[in-house]
Amino acid sequence: MKNMIRWAIKNTPAMNILMVAVLAVGMFSLIKMRREVFPQFDLEVVLVSVAYPGASPEEIEEGICQKIEEAVRAVDGIKKMTSVAIEGSGNVVLELRGDVQDVQKIVNEVRSEVDRIPSFPELAEDLEVQQITMRWPAIKVGVLTPPGEDSGDDLQLRAIAENVRDDLLQLPEVSQVQLLGARDYQIDIEIDEETLRKYGLTLQKLAEIVRRENLELPGGTMRGEGQNVLLRGKNKQLSGPEIASSHRSGRCCSNPGRSWKSEGRIYRRSHGE
Repeated sequence: MKNMIRWAIKNTPAMNILMVAVLAVGMFSLIKMRREVFPQFDLEVVLVSVAYPGASPEEIEEGICQKIEEAVRAVDGIKKMTSVAIEGSGNVVLELRGDVQDVQKIVNEVRSEVDRIPSFPELAEDLEVQQITMRWPAIKVGVLTPPGEDSGDDLQLRAIAENVRDDLLQLPEVSQVQLLGARDYQIDIEIDEETLRKYGLTLQKLAEIVRRENLELPGGTMRGEGQNVLLRGKNKQLSGPEIASSHRSGRCCSNPGRSWKSEGRIYRRSHGE
């Protein structure tokens, strides 16, 4: 070590040339280095989730999580399994090895294995298998109602936000736009207690009637000699005034054997109205 230091002191021109060469190589590498603000990568994690309404974490752990772990244990490429059992749902997170080339193949194998589990609880809902994809927002755009207009009109504000979203999606540099802070569409139907008692209805029965009548169903195909006619029952309404109109005309919310379309008072409110 002392000999090397002694040689470096005696040969300063050579050391200067070596230092300049190292700096030049470093500068060249810095310029050619690939840099990305939002690098693209696949987070190699598969999530298996099952909803089980009303079940305790212990029931979900025993009836769902353990069975999923046993079913996917033989799938090649899984590095680590983590189960999370909470009230009402169970999740199994599968971390894949870094040498896995085809993540989608592993996802399909996991889905195939868990679909063959025959002993899930009877009240458990359909399971969902998905690959977790991380996306980082690049920019946030605020949307406000026009000046001088009712700031509480959520329907108008959401319509404006959806138009802005559609315009942003037209840009070739934009791949995804998500609405944040937008309230879900909701229709409230209120009927006075006197009318409910008169026709022997409850709020649950009324909700079931609306759910049963407000739908769109295919009726098959009527085949003729020269053409086929597609039959379809269309009675699905999407807004409060439309449902109220169909109610007044007797096309919806009818009670078998009774007609109460003109009885009582219905207060309708579409979300934001």
